[in-house]
Amino acid sequence: MAQKYLEKINKASTAEYRNRRKIRLMILIITVAAALFEVTDFSVRSYKEYNSSNNLIFPHYEGFFGLFLMFVAASFGAFAVYGVFSDLTNKQTADVQLSLPMSAKDRYYSKLLAVAKLHILPLLGAGIFVTIAGAIKGHVIMGQCISYLLQLHCVILAEALFVDAICIFCMSCCGAKAEGVYTSIITGLCASMTPFLVFNFTIERFSGVNLGGDESGKYFASFGALVGMCISDTGVFDTTAERITVLIINILLSCLLIFVTFFIYRKRDGRHVGKPMVYDLFMELFMFTGLFTLFTMFSYISSWGIGLTIALIIYLVIRIVAARAKITPKLFAVWLLKFGASFAVFVAIMAAGYFTGGFGHYKLRNDKIKYDTSRMQIHTTLDDGYSVENRLFEKSYYIDENTDPDGRSAGNISRAEADEKLHQINAFLDKYYTLENRNFDDFMDMMFRQNIFYYDDDDDSTSEGSVNVYISVSDVNDLKYSYSDVRSNNFEVSFDIPAEKYEDFLKEAQEILPETDDGYDRYYY
Repeated sequence: MAQKYLEKINKASTAEYRNRRKIRLMILIITVAAALFEVTDFSVRSYKEYNSSNNLIFPHYEGFFGLFLMFVAASFGAFAVYGVFSDLTNKQTADVQLSLPMSAKDRYYSKLLAVAKLHILPLLGAGIFVTIAGAIKGHVIMGQCISYLLQLHCVILAEALFVDAICIFCMSCCGAKAEGVYTSIITGLCASMTPFLVFNFTIERFSGVNLGGDESGKYFASFGALVGMCISDTGVFDTTAERITVLIINILLSCLLIFVTFFIYRKRDGRHVGKPMVYDLFMELFMFTGLFTLFTMFSYISSWGIGLTIALIIYLVIRIVAARAKITPKLFAVWLLKFGASFAVFVAIMAAGYFTGGFGHYKLRNDKIKYDTSRMQIHTTLDDGYSVENRLFEKSYYIDENTDPDGRSAGNISRAEADEKLHQINAFLDKYYTLENRNFDDFMDMMFRQNIFYYDDDDDSTSEGSVNVYISVSDVNDLKYSYSDVRSNNFEVSFDIPAEKYEDFLKEAQEILPETDDGYDRYYY
């Protein structure tokens, strides 16, 4: 019984596969060309390690045209989905398919299998071919080449699954092809960009805590197009385990979206075909997500007037296109009210982020010195309205694993002593970095007048009578420098303290780090 059922699904998917000859040829041509160029570009490179006679050999691409084409092939899954799921937007195709002795579940499974044959299998075949060819070309380090290429093509596979999942979801929620196309494009961009923007422009911005580098890539490459950050050459991820974990999460989330979409698909029938947006809830969520992404982007530009105007134009254009009917003044007014409500919700979420210190992110601390060179710094800027006073406390430490002080070089400290120094700085932060002085006026200042917490030597945003504090702890493995293994661990935080706490703050800072003028005048008038 099960075998007959699987045969029925396979036959239906094969029929879909054969009917999409043009899409099949496009994907095959691009994938084959990508694989050939990628194999041609792939090689191994030798590099002499610093302060050593050893030669490092590692995988390398001489060019990236093949990889570019491979990602193009991954994005072409959209065309496969639009063709295979055309019964959702085309009345004639829907009449034919609904007349077949197949349930909605059978049709959905057969279409998923057809998309896999059209899109996923060619990419898998290309990945296997490139991995084998790359291993042969890099036979000197065959295991390393295989690992590198497998990770790379898992990234491409994750991109392909993400594109397919988003397009299947949007097509299942729309009854017109135009809506299915533009909603999938916009939804894909929002799913990829919004978490990244929120982390960088809301969480880090309102907390004042910055971990250095592109830390947001580690948090939000787990779904969407940002999975491309998992490519090891980007330097975002430090270890293979991090990349593999994010890739697995990305693939699982795409599969979960496809699974959830099944429950939407089975509720569809012929009456929904031709209706721009089948579900009102999808339309409202789609519009709010798009507006939230735009508002987040515009919250970081110099003019809210331009930003809101652009957002409103895009919003109204999509509403008008999706309406397909006579637009009355009442309907237009309702759209404007929904736009205003979306902006109000956005401001409320931003306010929650501000008054909670980036939703609690301000409490994040660097808990360990990982590498062999550490630089610690405490910098204050006091603006009393007439002059600006800068005070700087800093010192660089070199970690010596020798626990005997008499056996270490002058100025070196043990790792335990370095961790204790870090513990003192963290306790110092916990004492002085509080949210008690935050108020609505400062929030409005940050949101609409671009006064931000990020530290900048040229920043003049410190308000009169307040003290801006910048504390940083960074460590790097430069004493054991290797071309292929450069690692750093950075932590920065910037916040304001009341002027009445300034003297006590300076006294405690002097107990932790020595003060230096660092070659510039302390006072500016």
